[in-house]
Amino acid sequence: MLNALNLYCMIVIRGIQQFATYRTNIFTGIITALFALGARYALWLALFATGNARDTTLEETMTYFVILGILMVWSAGFSNYSNRIGNDIRSGDIAQGLIRPRSYHFQVIAGMHTGAIIEILTGSIPTLIVAAVFINLLLPASFMAFIAFILSVAFGAVIYILIDLTISYSAFWLIDHWYTSWYRGALFMLFGGTALPLWFYPQWLLTFSNLLPFRLAFFSPMEIYLGRIYGTNMLVILAMQVVWIGLLFAIERFVWSRVQYKIVVQGG
Repeated sequence: MLNALNLYCMIVIRGIQQFATYRTNIFTGIITALFALGARYALWLALFATGNARDTTLEETMTYFVILGILMVWSAGFSNYSNRIGNDIRSGDIAQGLIRPRSYHFQVIAGMHTGAIIEILTGSIPTLIVAAVFINLLLPASFMAFIAFILSVAFGAVIYILIDLTISYSAFWLIDHWYTSWYRGALFMLFGGTALPLWFYPQWLLTFSNLLPFRLAFFSPMEIYLGRIYGTNMLVILAMQVVWIGLLFAIERFVWSRVQYKIVVQGG
């Protein structure tokens, strides 16, 4: 356990040092994040000015996207598991990864977390500071909502990773992987609230989204944070996340047990 933690820290620190070697990377990340914040704020400001946005406020919506951005960075990393696994399959590095002492999943996750930490430092934190000063971000609805939010975020991250890993395994059969991250992103955008809060959805699409696990990764934690889910309903969401984690883990393990017999290295 201690050796694994030391190795994880070494991978993360080495990645951060490599990124920090070029200062332009840091400044570019900050400028890009702030530009994206300004563009999103301008778009939602224009929408709310029309009077068509109901049952929410500009501050609540901007708080949703700013906090959501941080959650997505930590869960998805600067890149994503789909691209990493697909690239390893295409290059043949997957063979070496599978025979190393540490599990292949440990290697992938450590590498992704390096990118996530870099993105948080250069993108998420500057965005959070600027948004808190100029946009009046909302605090958690209550102390209990904050505690439930933290638990829900942890469960949501596991749900996201399990879904992403399972989707990425399709590259073992189809070799190419360009589409895996696109499909994953599209599913979370449509059913998970990463592009638009689900409270803007028509009732039929909202009902369908509630039957799927995607909303439990990011949208449900944010609803708890904002006080849209409260009381015993918070416990219901946490219980649903635990159930979906168990189901998705079983699916991921089953698929992984099959894909290891489907490794094909191009050119070899």
